[in-house]
Amino acid sequence: MTTRVLHLSAYTDNLRARAFADGLRRVGWRVVDSRGRGKRSTAWEIAATIVPNCWMALRTDADLAVGCKPHPNVTWPLAICRRRGIPTWLDVDDLDHAYRPGWAGRVVASLQRPHPRRADVVTYHHARLRTHLVQRLGCDPERTLAVDQGVDVARFERDRSPLSALDGRPRAVYAAHLNLACDLDVVLAAWRDVVRRRPRAVLTVVGGGARLGEFRRTVAALGLAGSVELVGHVRAAEVPAYLSGADVAVTWSTDRAVNQHRCSLKLREYLAAGLPVVCNDVGELGDFAPVTYQVASEADLAVELVGRLDGDSDGREVAGRALAAELDWQPIVSAAAAAMAARFGLDPPGEPGESGSRRPAAVEPQPVRLVRRSERAAAS
Repeated sequence: MTTRVLHLSAYTDNLRARAFADGLRRVGWRVVDSRGRGKRSTAWEIAATIVPNCWMALRTDADLAVGCKPHPNVTWPLAICRRRGIPTWLDVDDLDHAYRPGWAGRVVASLQRPHPRRADVVTYHHARLRTHLVQRLGCDPERTLAVDQGVDVARFERDRSPLSALDGRPRAVYAAHLNLACDLDVVLAAWRDVVRRRPRAVLTVVGGGARLGEFRRTVAALGLAGSVELVGHVRAAEVPAYLSGADVAVTWSTDRAVNQHRCSLKLREYLAAGLPVVCNDVGELGDFAPVTYQVASEADLAVELVGRLDGDSDGREVAGRALAAELDWQPIVSAAAAAMAARFGLDPPGEPGESGSRRPAAVEPQPVRLVRRSERAAAS
């Protein structure tokens, strides 16, 4: 019998949640998704979907309930599923409360705190998240499972076609949700120095979010209106075209708790697209030092960007693309599904019917691992 899955996502635009749902379908499991309502990827979407998601949990026949992000529109329905005897899998991919200072952060923390330890399995993508789940939230270590951050490799396999070859304007791209997690302000400050040295350079910012208006005002205040393109929200299927047209990609993580617990999906997309990537070394970014062009401070960011826009390269983006191919979503999700099937006595997942890459799916949990900085130091 086909394994039936109820899939709940706090935000319908969450690419990790979407990858889980698509990957489970490809291994032959029947997946019913929650629907988004209200303004996407905001607190309004959470509030608007609590009751509909609880109703789905009450009425949907399922062998497994999967929830992505421990917000109330996910955790409350999962509680209903547990009462119905349905095994629950909760994925925690962020230190959500750390995005918001003061009372707002404390409210988020209190709403989330009791739920991860109640799930039958809690998954995470960063070792520091596991430490938080076990030591701070009281999760049973035996009920935690690493599920790495991945990338849809096939979407980014197109050849690069930099637009600078057509109009002579070198381009950098920055792709992100422009929300509380975004550090675009640092990149914009550096971009002003880039434009002083390369007046024709263009920064394309791909993504919408609550801070889009704020960043438009910042661009105007810095006098960068002709040198920064704020594209706004685009569909996930459109992102590869923007990356293909760029000469270099940039990402930045300020040194704060939330970034020490994150794994960047956009970094993986940059690498899969074959772009030179300029970044700093905060959090997991430091683990990608061999395949990115890293700087130690904000003061060095503009200098590094100018060098990459001028075509300076030692070829590490080629190695980056090869690494990204090993981080394809389908083997990661297939391995997670196999682990869930073994734990809950479900029918094992089949071979992917529409794999995201040419690599075979894993049939046992075998998550791809980067060599962490601590391991490199020990080896040397």
